[in-house]
Amino acid sequence: MKKFIIPIIAFLVFIAGLVCLALPFIPLGWLLIALTALLLAPYLKFMRTFIGWLVKIDKTGFVEKAGEKAANLFEWAGDTKRGEKLETIIEENSKKPTSTKN
Repeated sequence: MKKFIIPIIAFLVFIAGLVCLALPFIPLGWLLIALTALLLAPYLKFMRTFIGWLVKIDKTGFVEKAGEKAANLFEWAGDTKRGEKLETIIEENSKKPTSTKN
């Protein structure tokens, strides 16, 4: 039963994000949509791509920290496999390209 908690939470956060986007005086819409993408990344391939892009453009490390929290949420729900998958997605995309100087 706990396996269905994460998709339900993600769906509710997505709905809240859409409501916040529709109401211009609540500036949390995009943040909630990004959180939904983070929660659904282990389930959907296009969300993995989106999270990878977010990690690459994020200079503050906020997406990495949020990813760690989301992975902990997956572990709490008893779905360690998807939690590890989310951590792997973030680690693969957060590696800085090394420049080779001769």
